[in-house]
Amino acid sequence: MDNLSIFLFAIGGISTLLGAFYLISSAANSKPVRDYNAGRLTGTWTTEVVKPVHPEMVDVEPGTELMGVNFQQKTECDLEEYRDLQARIDELRAELGGDMNPADFIEGDDEEDEDDGGDVIISRV
Repeated sequence: MDNLSIFLFAIGGISTLLGAFYLISSAANSKPVRDYNAGRLTGTWTTEVVKPVHPEMVDVEPGTELMGVNFQQKTECDLEEYRDLQARIDELRAELGGDMNPADFIEGDDEEDEDDGGDVIISRV
């Protein structure tokens, strides 16, 4: 009985080890990793058409090289761009009526929507 438990433990350990190596290799060969390594997630990239998978690609022959571009979202603003934008906002605000408060346009901020302090109404029948 003791040898059987050692044998089962060894089989379980070896299968866990093999499963771990399989998981590592499948993750390393996955499409997102290949795309990252090819530079597709960082800017301009090219790919070759294998089969048309989209209705707009019906006329594209397999083997045609296509170019793709990922546009980076701007996270910082140039001071001149900001000043131009603020001047445009002030100009539009003056056209529309002058002294508008941005808080006036926030939805759900009405005074009449008060819930009377949040008291819960319980009806007993």
